[in-house]
Amino acid sequence: MVILRSVLLAVEALCCLLLIALVLIQKSKSEGLGLAFGTGMGETLFGSRAGNVLTKATVVLTILFLANTLLLAVIIAGQRDSSLIEQSAGPITAPAPAAPGELPPGVEPGAANPAPLGIPDDTGQ
Repeated sequence: MVILRSVLLAVEALCCLLLIALVLIQKSKSEGLGLAFGTGMGETLFGSRAGNVLTKATVVLTILFLANTLLLAVIIAGQRDSSLIEQSAGPITAPAPAAPGELPPGVEPGAANPAPLGIPDDTGQ
């Protein structure tokens, strides 16, 4: 499984780099970055039908990239039984509920309207 994941990661990186190159080579409506490589570079390399060849190659590489990404996500997600947050925090337990007649710590029985914990009582009594 480790070998398959490594191969898929290599294919992912290769597809990513090729997609970047294809998008930069394509001629845009306003010439955009195509001017950085020279005005006729795309037509010189791929002939007069460069737009069709580059467009089809971009679509094929995009489909390969998305399928590869989905497959990698399924493989990597299937290897874990729990999320990373659950693994780092450990099990979370709720505090035990108080008994019906039990008062919270720090509250004296018979006191009328006790002040909340941590707030001093300044009623002057």
